[in-house]
Amino acid sequence: MAETTLLWHDYETWGVNPRKDRPSQFAAIRTTLDLEPIGKPIEIFCKPSNDFIPHPEAILVTGITPQRATREGIPEAEFFQQINDAFSKPGTCGVGYNSIRFDDEVTRFGFYRNFIDPYAREWQNGNSRWDILDLVRMTYALRPEGIEWPIREDGTASFRLEDLTTANGIEHAGAHDALVDVRATIEMARLIKKHQPRLFDYYFSLRKKNKASELVNAHSDKVVLHVSGMFPASQGCISPIYPLLQHPTNQNEIICFDLRQDPELLLSLSAEDIAVNLYTPYHERKEGDVRVALKGIHLNKSPALSPTNTLSSEMAEKWQIDWAVVEANKQKLVADKTLVPRLQEMYQQKRDFGETDADSALYNGFINASDRRMCNQIIKTSPESLASLNPAFSDIRLETLFPRYRARNWPETLAHDEQLEWQEFCHARLVDGEYGSTLTVHEFNNLLEEISQRDLSEHEQKLMQELVSWVQQFD
Repeated sequence: MAETTLLWHDYETWGVNPRKDRPSQFAAIRTTLDLEPIGKPIEIFCKPSNDFIPHPEAILVTGITPQRATREGIPEAEFFQQINDAFSKPGTCGVGYNSIRFDDEVTRFGFYRNFIDPYAREWQNGNSRWDILDLVRMTYALRPEGIEWPIREDGTASFRLEDLTTANGIEHAGAHDALVDVRATIEMARLIKKHQPRLFDYYFSLRKKNKASELVNAHSDKVVLHVSGMFPASQGCISPIYPLLQHPTNQNEIICFDLRQDPELLLSLSAEDIAVNLYTPYHERKEGDVRVALKGIHLNKSPALSPTNTLSSEMAEKWQIDWAVVEANKQKLVADKTLVPRLQEMYQQKRDFGETDADSALYNGFINASDRRMCNQIIKTSPESLASLNPAFSDIRLETLFPRYRARNWPETLAHDEQLEWQEFCHARLVDGEYGSTLTVHEFNNLLEEISQRDLSEHEQKLMQELVSWVQQFD
């Protein structure tokens, strides 16, 4: 069995949507489980292709211009291949700050766009993934001693990495540079490991889904504590939850109920009404509408779970958890034998995620073995030889991605008619807003107008000038 190492990593991206926006920079540092560095840090930039416009706000945050990424970067296919090589070393646990919700999505969608298996590095060869954002929240909720907790204007704790590092005297100059953020994340982990070593090791064990399932499963009758950013910081980001059923179409998800809420509303609704209650967008809800407190616990996403006896009576009082109310709410759920069948009916209904463009359609279905073999062949084929490959995919998504893959990474290898097709595609995305466009030229100009009203520094003005110069090539 390979020795477990931690690959601390971070992306900077051209926008905030990890499924659609492309990466500009990746950095990583490998450490032992004692957080001692192994080897040299990794830092790579990704050349932007000409079928998307970087978001101005992203450039103001990171300071990375498309010109710099072009000068210092490599094509996206090579960028993600290097990242896959680092993640795929046996025994690697990929970890970051909010990495499961953001960076891992950038990785998955980037691998998928470039014909790399999007999931293999997460589980093969003793590999795993972890995320210390919920470790930080869990420390705050259960064992806050030894850490300085930054407080926002509204009186609640801030879990922004920059705020935590400032409060605890951790070097973080140049925040939103990927390598700087990686070093700051490691130092934050080191601080928690020093002051709360048992909690650190305990939460690290929950990266394995079989360990998480010991606490939450469809057959358990136990209330457990769950820490999540979905719960308000004023209540410690912690709630007692009760497992109801395994998701009918996702065996890694356990549907639970937040026992802070009286379940009377949930128990009164039909399967159809529960779906309406859960999935009506926030802006379409009537004032005073209460959302039923159902929550999916993803066993393969390092859920922050703990037994109820880990919360002291003082902390329970601080986080407004009344155990008598919790038990009464649990008994109401247990007494209604019609609830689980209604929930099974509701969760079995397929929801339309609306991902119609191939670039962001990863979760529309798994790629079959035959297509995966063809993907592996594509990765091994030289850019010059790809033109004559003509892969026969059964999956329409991959068939759509193949010409985009060639054009984005090696446009110089395209024949004249392929270049014309690519130019038409780029125009449709950038001008007409088609094919999953993230930002059109018109939207970009409106954003620039908005930003120009701000009091920008000289450096920020220069960044915007460089971006305008970049976008003008698309006119």
